[in-house]
Amino acid sequence: MLRQEVSLDGKDVPYLYGVDVTEELVGALADLAATADLVLLVTDREVAVHAEPVARGLAEAVRVALFTVDAAEQRKTLSLVEDIVEFAVGQGASRSTVVVAMGGGMVGNVAGLAAGLLFRGVRLVHLPTTPIAAFDSVLSVKQAVNLSGGKNLCGTYHVPSLIACDLRWLTSVPRGLMLTGLAEMAKNVLAVVPDRRPALERALGRLADEPAAALLELLAIGCDAKAPYLRTDPRERREALVFEYGHTMGHALEFVSQGGIGHGEAIAWGMLVAAEVSHGLGHLGHDDLALHRQVVGRLRLPPAAAGPGGLDRERIRAVLARDNKRGYLPCAPDEVPMVLLESAGRVVTGDRGLPLVPVPVDLAMSALEAVVGAAPGATLVEAGPARERLGAV
Repeated sequence: MLRQEVSLDGKDVPYLYGVDVTEELVGALADLAATADLVLLVTDREVAVHAEPVARGLAEAVRVALFTVDAAEQRKTLSLVEDIVEFAVGQGASRSTVVVAMGGGMVGNVAGLAAGLLFRGVRLVHLPTTPIAAFDSVLSVKQAVNLSGGKNLCGTYHVPSLIACDLRWLTSVPRGLMLTGLAEMAKNVLAVVPDRRPALERALGRLADEPAAALLELLAIGCDAKAPYLRTDPRERREALVFEYGHTMGHALEFVSQGGIGHGEAIAWGMLVAAEVSHGLGHLGHDDLALHRQVVGRLRLPPAAAGPGGLDRERIRAVLARDNKRGYLPCAPDEVPMVLLESAGRVVTGDRGLPLVPVPVDLAMSALEAVVGAAPGATLVEAGPARERLGAV
């Protein structure tokens, strides 16, 4: 089992990981929960095969209550968080309770927000089982859910006590969820660490035959990209806003599609839109625009007509108008704050020294039309039953 420390909001949080290390991870979690009266295990129904040995191992040391979630975007709501905390209190939770989130980014957010609210904050542990969670979303203290007006409009900050991941869990992830993790790492390469592009290319090439090595490389890209920003801007309100690259349009597409477009696919389209906007405003050159198309093209997105091309444009505009980055800098009603690039790894700095620029919504929508009109279609990995999930580690 490997270990590294992740700086989150001024605290060094252990991140334990490896291949076939579930038993060791459970032991570490049991040690952390030694003073707890209850472990509330919030888990995605789809990862029951991984959650069962975790619950069984923990139950030998501490009382465990299991709360199972259907991890759909439509369920990422305050009402689900309320269900979790009501269940916890009904199970006898106290201030010593530990909330364990086992699943992808959605489960991490609802369980994380529940942990932040229960008794004004109890201990939280992340057990990520998807690439988006393992490589990106657990490397943050942001915990949020959706409202009727858009994504992640209601939340708080809460620091986990432990992050732990058996990479074996990730090898059973379907192709669509693997795309999610890869899209966020592509974002890191384009916006933050362009020098890690060879590592991303190498990982993409090794996923089918050497998944363990590929996943370790992807995890390294995620940690290396975020670490320096989290030390100086742990709540991601200043320079770390760069990690919102592609998320303005991406979140709008994901939300309007009601989860029909997964987070990773949506962010991939969103990066292409952001690149078109950057180019249209004279910031991003032709070569870097082509680089975006090349890197995102390696993810082999589904056809645009089956995704963003079929979404209601007025609903997209309405969601953009309520983007959760509004308020960081002055924006007119017909503008939306976006992270833009001058080149790979170099952001455009706007007012207040932030990596945000007010962009006319009309320009963002025109960029979306340009992307939809130019986008090729394919799948994440080669078609065929043998490629539905990653191979053995």
